[in-house]
Amino acid sequence: MSIDILLSKLDKVKSTGQGKWLACCSAHPDKSPSLAIKQTDDGKILIHCFAGCHVTDIVESVGLELRDLMPVNMKYQKGVKPPRFNKYELFDRVVYESIILSLAIRQLLNFDNLSPGDLLIVTRAENLINDIAMEVGR
Repeated sequence: MSIDILLSKLDKVKSTGQGKWLACCSAHPDKSPSLAIKQTDDGKILIHCFAGCHVTDIVESVGLELRDLMPVNMKYQKGVKPPRFNKYELFDRVVYESIILSLAIRQLLNFDNLSPGDLLIVTRAENLINDIAMEVGR
């Protein structure tokens, strides 16, 4: 569901920043905006009434269901492999593997051969960086 559908069903909607709004809560008599709305990067719509209304009451009061706030995520459907890398560790992993590749390049530039063990480590580093690139690029 588009965030615009939810916002069109609310009164006194005002933007408070990128992907954030305040509006009057439709689940209780509200004269000034007490409902916070946020759309996350992955399309989820989060709502919170500062007067204490329950999320299900708010959603029902505008003729929607809870599932309308959560987009279907094709990445996590049954039978689909979850992401291999946690987004918080991606950068650290790429940096670490890049250091390995950089050290191997320096060794080769100094006309030193890589040992079979070093070649294995370099190959793993290259493969891991490629795997991360494939996952991020999907």
